[in-house]
Amino acid sequence: MDGAVRDPVPRAATAGQYVASLRDVRRRSGLTYREITRRASAVGHWLPPSTLATMLGRTTLPRERPVVALLVACGTPAGEIDRWVEMRRDIEARLTEQERSDTPATRPDEVVPDGPPPSPDGPLPAAGTVAPDRPPPEARRVDGPARGRLRLGLLALLGALSIGASGALLPGTVGTGGGTAVPPADGCPLVLRQGMYGPCVLDLQERLAAGGLHVPVDGWFGPDTASRVMAFQALGGLPVSGTVDGQVLDELSGDPVVPVTWPEDRISKQVRLVFPEDPAGAVRLARCLSGLDPYRVEVLRDGSRRWGLFQFSDMELTRFGVDRRTALDPGWNIRAARGVWSRTGDFGHWHCLSSP
Repeated sequence: MDGAVRDPVPRAATAGQYVASLRDVRRRSGLTYREITRRASAVGHWLPPSTLATMLGRTTLPRERPVVALLVACGTPAGEIDRWVEMRRDIEARLTEQERSDTPATRPDEVVPDGPPPSPDGPLPAAGTVAPDRPPPEARRVDGPARGRLRLGLLALLGALSIGASGALLPGTVGTGGGTAVPPADGCPLVLRQGMYGPCVLDLQERLAAGGLHVPVDGWFGPDTASRVMAFQALGGLPVSGTVDGQVLDELSGDPVVPVTWPEDRISKQVRLVFPEDPAGAVRLARCLSGLDPYRVEVLRDGSRRWGLFQFSDMELTRFGVDRRTALDPGWNIRAARGVWSRTGDFGHWHCLSSP
């Protein structure tokens, strides 16, 4: 279709295609998540960066309000927004119809068994007679305490069913290291911490990787993920807790705070340059301590932490008079290691199984 005018509102037949088109709108706008949040707020819409990132990071159909907020913030004309909303409603209607068709219907010749329990909907037909038509279960309203009991029962049931024989959780849940499923209140728990696993942790890992902190994206909040979270908190000037709350997710969705990582060859060259007396030994030591990863954070059994290429402890950083962000600067870390070596004349300050 060379020369044809491109329709600004693409056609989407599925929820995944719809979200992909929204991601394209955001990309073409050139706006960061925080800029979109500010623009949406300026015209009366509430769209936190974490909500926006979650909406654009999944393949499920998003709610209508955040869709409108995103489109408004990206400068989409009102007429096009109406078409986006209409397309979303069409997809939602098809999904609802599909769900109904997948639900087994009551057979017309189904009879009510003898001795049924009392029904709040009125007297039941006599035993052996055909049951009258009733609205589908999803159309029945549950009010008051009954609704609360039903919700608790469903959450308990989901918690029990979401753990399989392998201990892995089904999508939509988050687990703890103790093997207990945590039913999220609004998609994810308020705080993510080490030992949890599931889609919410997967989303966190994807955000960390997108922000420049490479981490295995496997849905498991293990030591590697905790290390990256602490590095991000230190680099962003946040309290270093190793846990992830709404503030951390918002920061992850905002403007980048992670400097461009030094590649391994640059780190090796700099270490060799600073340690001309034993360049190979210095590189081996740094590789043993941190894997030549300038953003490596290790937590020891006593709760203390070590930072950066040469793994300086919290206590050492205090003596040096620097913060943790500085400790993750590879240039500073290498120079500080040289200062220690200059006082001792060897690498005896450090202990590593493979160290020289």
